[in-house]
Amino acid sequence: MSDCLVRTPVSDRSNPADLLLEMVDYDTAQALLSAALRELPSVEAEHIPLALSCGRILAEDVRAVACRPETDISAMDGYAFRCADMDLSGQKGLPLSGCVAAGDSPEPLRDGTACVILTGARIPAGADCVVARERVVVAHDRVHLTNQTPVTGLNIRRKGEEFLSGTPLLPRGQALDWRHMALLASQGMTHVAVSRPIRVAVLANGAEFDCHAADARTELNTLMLSAMLQSESIRVRSRVAATDSPDELGEALRECIEHSDVVVTTGGISVGQTDHVLPVLTRMGATCLFRRVRMRPGKPVTVMRLGRKIIFCLPGNPGAAALCAQLFVMPFLRAFTGLPPHRENRLAGRSAFAFTPTTDATSFLPVAHTEEEGEIRFSLIPSVGASDVRCLTRATALLRVDAGESVDIGSYCRAVPFTDL
Repeated sequence: MSDCLVRTPVSDRSNPADLLLEMVDYDTAQALLSAALRELPSVEAEHIPLALSCGRILAEDVRAVACRPETDISAMDGYAFRCADMDLSGQKGLPLSGCVAAGDSPEPLRDGTACVILTGARIPAGADCVVARERVVVAHDRVHLTNQTPVTGLNIRRKGEEFLSGTPLLPRGQALDWRHMALLASQGMTHVAVSRPIRVAVLANGAEFDCHAADARTELNTLMLSAMLQSESIRVRSRVAATDSPDELGEALRECIEHSDVVVTTGGISVGQTDHVLPVLTRMGATCLFRRVRMRPGKPVTVMRLGRKIIFCLPGNPGAAALCAQLFVMPFLRAFTGLPPHRENRLAGRSAFAFTPTTDATSFLPVAHTEEEGEIRFSLIPSVGASDVRCLTRATALLRVDAGESVDIGSYCRAVPFTDL
């Protein structure tokens, strides 16, 4: 299927059926996308300040270069001493011989003495126990225990107890967030290697989006898709080609392809006299990964490839465009950035509605899920079709129903939640 589009000149629209090629089923479309992804080069790395790395994707494995803790340290404010010395002191207690704070390089503890020690301070050589301040009485500069039996190692964080030098800390492909900052900083890292953000262009087209058109329409998809796809690891640029001219559309497509890693178009992929996206791309040398998918909504969705660039051609109806972006574009971009896939079908529960498909396509139903008595219940969100934008604000997941299957009230179902990158 490397070149399934007939290279018909865009000026010749006498046979639009040339673009009506055999559809693929949903699972085949996903397999073709996965295969195409494996052929793409990895996104190059860049080094950025650690403080700016939240939301970015690690470009390499990170291993510990130092133990944590780097040495034995006190777990609390208290008094450090040798257990044997305290046992021998009896009722006399141990005399104080100094104070150790975090950041100090302490001298060895003098025999038969105790020292004040603060949280995080190094354990002085010769000490093998720390007792909390509230469990001692200090009188006449001598430390006496109260209701505490000294035990070797008490309240001491041992060198390397958290991890040793060489321990794997974070894998390549890890999305960094606030939880990882202290870990990386503990290894002396001020900069980190992350994948360069993927550049995505979103392009809508159609003369109806010209504000001077006789029946001008508000373009919805670029704003919706940009908001959906944008993240710290995805940089989105949107553009509207408010024209039905193949040449002007071609210029817009070339600009998007030149300055992006992935292009997402909406509209202009059917067989009407103003649907030019696919023939223009074909004339530019793009080949077809798949043309139309046996699914509802979203059947017209098509994926093209031009060199090392992937071009998602989504339907123009906002509801169908959103669904196709959720099911195809977002998982692809997630994998492209190096992130592991979201675990599909992670919502499991019972249906509160019945549904029987009327076509031989895989149906994706907008549903809302609630929890009742410890069990998830799925409710069908009413929709007037692929152009419905209000139903998207009420739905929380997509429930897949394959051709030949049906859903009954009380049926056990799985749904894919709406995701973000």
